[in-house]
Amino acid sequence: MSIEQIPYKENREAALAGLEAHTVEKLPDLDMRYEEVSFVYKENDAITGRIVGHIHWDHLSVELFFLEENARGKGIGTKLLKEIEKVALEKQCKYAFLETMSFNAPVFYQKNGYHIMAQIENSPAEGETRYFMKKDF
Repeated sequence: MSIEQIPYKENREAALAGLEAHTVEKLPDLDMRYEEVSFVYKENDAITGRIVGHIHWDHLSVELFFLEENARGKGIGTKLLKEIEKVALEKQCKYAFLETMSFNAPVFYQKNGYHIMAQIENSPAEGETRYFMKKDF
């Protein structure tokens, strides 16, 4: 017996294939879709905001969301979030899911209809909190 370290991408792809085959076996009628979704917000040809996520099964997962400092507090984040949620609604997703940190934007997400499902105190650093948030559609 041995445990070996192998390249991330190779291992991820093999693990994903195995998990998907297992899921299809257990839930043969489940829509196994996976669609990447990505938007940028431009102002005068300069990108000031980015949002990246994917639609998987019945939900939208917001993976990355970033606004340049000069774009914050101007409604740009809400516009980007609504745009990616619009795609999720068109694809008949039931909810959106994301992870954020106390030093990022949990209040912003709450103002946009997300609620905290779980949190981890003192992560990623002492005095900070990691939040797992969901919005039902």
